[in-house]
Amino acid sequence: MPADIDTSGQLPAGWLLARMDLAGSVLPGRHFGAPVQLIGLQDVALHGRPRLGQCVIFKGQAVSADAQEVRLHIRAFSEERGQTGEALLLDAQLRYARATVEVPGNIFPGSF
Repeated sequence: MPADIDTSGQLPAGWLLARMDLAGSVLPGRHFGAPVQLIGLQDVALHGRPRLGQCVIFKGQAVSADAQEVRLHIRAFSEERGQTGEALLLDAQLRYARATVEVPGNIFPGSF
């Protein structure tokens, strides 16, 4: 979105990391069958930033998974619309664990 770009016409690296987190949470969510949370980020290498109009593609694979956490290797690529070929933007290892979700007994006092 045009509102996301900075003065140089590129998207900030934080925007890319946030989208990488969203994309990365799919596999651990399936593994645990529950909501997940990001608990670790390692080996982050920024190779470039996308520009407005480029498509951003995320590719990931599970490196390890157990009852406590899932470790993923995720890469983000950019691609010009209508052309073939991808340019590596970001490469990282992400770790996810089952999220602890606490819901108060009565969110709206006096209503139930």
